[in-house]
Amino acid sequence: MTYLRGTTFQEQTITEEIAQQVWAGPAGIGWLIAFAAAAANLLSPAAIREFFLDLRTRDRLLYRFGWILLLALPLFLGCAFVRGNALSASTPWIKPMKFAISFATFVWTVGLFLSVLRIPAWKRRLVRRAIVGSVSIEMLCLAAQAWRNAPAGGGSFADFLIFQGTTAMVSVNTVITIWLLIVFSGNRERIKIADAAQVFAIRLGIVIFLLGNSIGGYMLARGTHTVGASDGGPGLPFVGWSTIAGDLRISHFIAIHAIQIVPLFAFILWRMAPRPALPQRRTAVLVAGLAVAGVIGATFIQAILGYPLLSLLR
Repeated sequence: MTYLRGTTFQEQTITEEIAQQVWAGPAGIGWLIAFAAAAANLLSPAAIREFFLDLRTRDRLLYRFGWILLLALPLFLGCAFVRGNALSASTPWIKPMKFAISFATFVWTVGLFLSVLRIPAWKRRLVRRAIVGSVSIEMLCLAAQAWRNAPAGGGSFADFLIFQGTTAMVSVNTVITIWLLIVFSGNRERIKIADAAQVFAIRLGIVIFLLGNSIGGYMLARGTHTVGASDGGPGLPFVGWSTIAGDLRISHFIAIHAIQIVPLFAFILWRMAPRPALPQRRTAVLVAGLAVAGVIGATFIQAILGYPLLSLLR
């Protein structure tokens, strides 16, 4: 009987430990619920409003410039009606619309990154003005390209200049991003963020972003983003990703937004209650970064093989 009692007690203890791991282990249900609650709170209207108010305080120039980019969307839509078929999924005005949204998130992200760095004021001003100037020129080039391609294809010297201007501005933004990575990877005293997991997430997000830029460079070198068909064929609404062939823009899109995805993931971990320990958060950030990189690699290979995104979902 004593043996049976001991065995029963031991089995109960093991069962309780397993239940504890399922609920409160590193990947337990309890942590997942806490993460979901922190994410929901962070994405609430009140939290989003607080974010933009804080961003306006930190960097008025990039805050306003981001909104200017978004306010350009109705202008591009109007141009689509005036010069091009606005109801067509292949209208060239969709491209500047997409880039305006993407650039708005990018400049706001850079504004946040600059605000947590202890750097000389002149460096901060130089980077902010370079971002505003390069993005403005690139958006003008994209708008000019859409204007020229709306009725018919281009191919003139003006189109060549537009292409070169866009490429040059991409290079400027890439250099700025590399500089950010160097600063965030340097002296820890120059970074105001106390949480090492969030700093690690910023570094990882920037690295993935730069790898995504290399995919953009590959598309420029090819002169086309569709593999197995010509550009401009049937595609998903708004984004235009090909539904009949491979599309390199998918992996590029995910990669360039890793600069927001990975740091946001780390910030949600920081906001969790209870907050996981630093080693657990660093591990979770690494896993999230590798997962994003894995998705980028999978969609890139799928595109190179000529398969559309929807073929992976069947």
